[in-house]
Amino acid sequence: MLYLSRGSGRDLNADLSGRSKWMPRRDVAKEGVAMNLQTLFILCVAVLGGAARAAEPQAASEAVREGLVAVQSRNLDELYLRPNADLAGYRKVLIDPVRAEIRSDWQRNLNYTRNVSRWVGPDDAQRIAADVASTLESTLAETYKARGYEIAAAPEPGVLRLSASIADLYVNAPDRFSPWTVKTFTRDAGEATLRLEARDAVSGTLLARVVHHGIAHEISRLNRAGDISNRFWFETLFRRWTADCIAEFEAGRNRS
Repeated sequence: MLYLSRGSGRDLNADLSGRSKWMPRRDVAKEGVAMNLQTLFILCVAVLGGAARAAEPQAASEAVREGLVAVQSRNLDELYLRPNADLAGYRKVLIDPVRAEIRSDWQRNLNYTRNVSRWVGPDDAQRIAADVASTLESTLAETYKARGYEIAAAPEPGVLRLSASIADLYVNAPDRFSPWTVKTFTRDAGEATLRLEARDAVSGTLLARVVHHGIAHEISRLNRAGDISNRFWFETLFRRWTADCIAEFEAGRNRS
């Protein structure tokens, strides 16, 4: 028989008469495993939290080295501006080709939940990354034009050069050919970390940097998903993010 006691000498397994109750060894083993798993979970949360907190100061220190200062934003996770820079004075923008990278665990995670006939591979990842990058590039141009900006074809005085990139892109339900009819439902199309740098097109001086983690179409119910709906919801995310960036850039002069 095995007895467990905790605290200051009092047997927590005792009955009302004070006699200890027998506890099967397998129950003790289960309790030990549960405690170990709980401890492991707490350690993982602590490590991940520490890594996230370490990444934030690193991004901030990088911006400081480049002459930028952190600015509070209601809609963007991280916003850095060069003091006294008049971004609102630019009415032309030159948009560089957008780069996009799929999150490293995307293929493995997606294939784990799918039939072999619907597995995705490196070619699918490249296709999706290229499609999403193209969507962001066109959305940037359309949103800036809608706000009265002219799209420049080459660097010249008075032009703001925009360099956007997408990191950790995760698309939840990309289409894949299958001999069976398959319907996929998700709560959102995916997520990504969006980054934008704004420079004077002639001097190359960095004027602003934005880093933001966005979720495409986060809602409370499940929806049918596929390439068409994914493109639509990512485009919606990009349009909202671009509009937020423009608003912050135009308000920058008033913060100086």
